[in-house]
Amino acid sequence: MGLVLASFGLATSLVSLPRPVSVVAGLAGATLSLMETRANRRRAREVRFQPRKGDTYRDVISNSVDLGPSVESSRDVGILLSRENAELRKRPIRAVVQRGDYKLPRDLKTWSLDYLTHRAKTGKIYNDGALCLTSDLLSEDVVKLRAGRYFDFMCSNLLAPLDIWEVGRKSPALRGRDLILDPDGRLISFKRSRLANLIGVSTLAFTTDGQLLVVAQTDENIGSPGLLAPSGSGALEPEDVPADPADWTIQKIAMNGAERELREECHLTERDIKDSSLIGHGRWISRGAMPEFCAVTLLNLTGDQVLDRSPRRVERYYVHEFMPVGLAPRRLWDPSRPLEMLLQHRQAVSWPLALGLACLAECITDESWPLRNELVARLEG
Repeated sequence: MGLVLASFGLATSLVSLPRPVSVVAGLAGATLSLMETRANRRRAREVRFQPRKGDTYRDVISNSVDLGPSVESSRDVGILLSRENAELRKRPIRAVVQRGDYKLPRDLKTWSLDYLTHRAKTGKIYNDGALCLTSDLLSEDVVKLRAGRYFDFMCSNLLAPLDIWEVGRKSPALRGRDLILDPDGRLISFKRSRLANLIGVSTLAFTTDGQLLVVAQTDENIGSPGLLAPSGSGALEPEDVPADPADWTIQKIAMNGAERELREECHLTERDIKDSSLIGHGRWISRGAMPEFCAVTLLNLTGDQVLDRSPRRVERYYVHEFMPVGLAPRRLWDPSRPLEMLLQHRQAVSWPLALGLACLAECITDESWPLRNELVARLEG
């Protein structure tokens, strides 16, 4: 029917068809649309996206001890990649953007329309461009990135915490765990992964009087709804890649993205930012084991000056407020217990914020880290 209607449309552009033919084609088009709408609704009733809320991924953590310690927040769990983070702080790591965008595998594409419809009922969704990770940091000479879109991320990484059930089946049509684990129960590498693996980026911004700027996200925010996030958090976008290929390092690209998110969410300008440094990354297991990079940013503002500002109008759908908070004394910092670094709000911490705090506790003991001395002076001043 669709091919026939397409033929009529092409014929109409070439010659003038009799009115009865045009009427029949119009009625056929309306009928086809109605049939498709009813079929989609019927299919939606037959498919269930079942969250695994009780899945703590303890087995995954125990099988990944060689990668680094686990990082847990109020809702999610992930892994701090300690060995790779030491290299991130030690030397620039080259990055390339490969040709060809990420394409959903056929089996995941089968569920894409149903899942996007399901997500649209719970909040605002969008399909902006993003950058995805296709290699592991230390497995090759360069880090490989490629373009993708948010819908690709939703229909791949965000399916991992779910099992898909169809009416009449005794087993799931798709087990979300199978998307991130190999047959031995170990995390699939980024090189072997079939998921989009959109690259998350965030930064911990510190004021001149040693306070950490955190963002309270709205319930509509797809990142960490209703939780406290880092000073700026989101995903890498193509615009974050420097114009000069000589500057193509994963550190530079990730810091560009983190600072962009910081300016957007906290209503800052480039003059408000003194310096930034990438401090680490991890894998957010609860989100399809996606990559998450974190940085530290030193601001040229005091905590009171930050409080004088409010979220921009375009960000109010996602950002409820941003506020400076104090951290526990530095002697109490422990990468394995990042939530204890906060004096309050521990039960409302998002996973990117927990990861950033864990990376900060890890690198603050590294005297070669370029921002260490000034950050310590701010914290103790």
